[in-house]
Amino acid sequence: MTFSPPSKQRIEYLELAAATYQKQLQGSPAAEYLTSRGLTQDSAQYFRLGYVESPVSGHERYAGLLAIPYINRQGVVAIRYRCIEDHDCKAIEGHSKYTREPGDKAKIYNILTLAKPEKRIAVCEGEFDTMTGWQNGIPTIGAAGAKSWMPIFNRLIRGYDEVVTLADGDDAGLLLADTIAEKNEHAKTRQMPHESDVNSYFLEQGKERLLEYTGF
Repeated sequence: MTFSPPSKQRIEYLELAAATYQKQLQGSPAAEYLTSRGLTQDSAQYFRLGYVESPVSGHERYAGLLAIPYINRQGVVAIRYRCIEDHDCKAIEGHSKYTREPGDKAKIYNILTLAKPEKRIAVCEGEFDTMTGWQNGIPTIGAAGAKSWMPIFNRLIRGYDEVVTLADGDDAGLLLADTIAEKNEHAKTRQMPHESDVNSYFLEQGKERLLEYTGF
């Protein structure tokens, strides 16, 4: 499978959208939500997180959502959106916790980590676990789940001494870890406690315990 990079015009549009939503983050419900998830303002700024208060043209459907840009050396190549309301998203017909823009394909989150001189990296499930790991000094990349781990991603992690999947404490977490380990002999799995993940473990146990548990 190959991927075609977004056009220059598309990246310019996404850059504008990301910059607009980043400016709308301060004082928004999304800012409060990020605090509740243990993310600092520095992390929010680094990952260019935003809030869709006044959508750019074409993004009206994303109003009220948290904007999570996907950034590579070209710039913003995609934006994923997350509901931050305190309800069961699955219980609402036609509603999803996460939303991709039409035509957007699965991508590695925080891919710029792969440009740094690291010997060991961690793979997390989802953006929040990835951001939490990075904030605590763990070189992390993220995937949305086993179905989002594309064969081409295996090429990107082959140059490391060790790749550790910090799997969620459930069957889906193990499925992602097994998918990665199947094609990568240097991949190892460190599963979080039952029904826990990197973010929840950090919130409950703190930085030192997280680093100790994950081996970083």
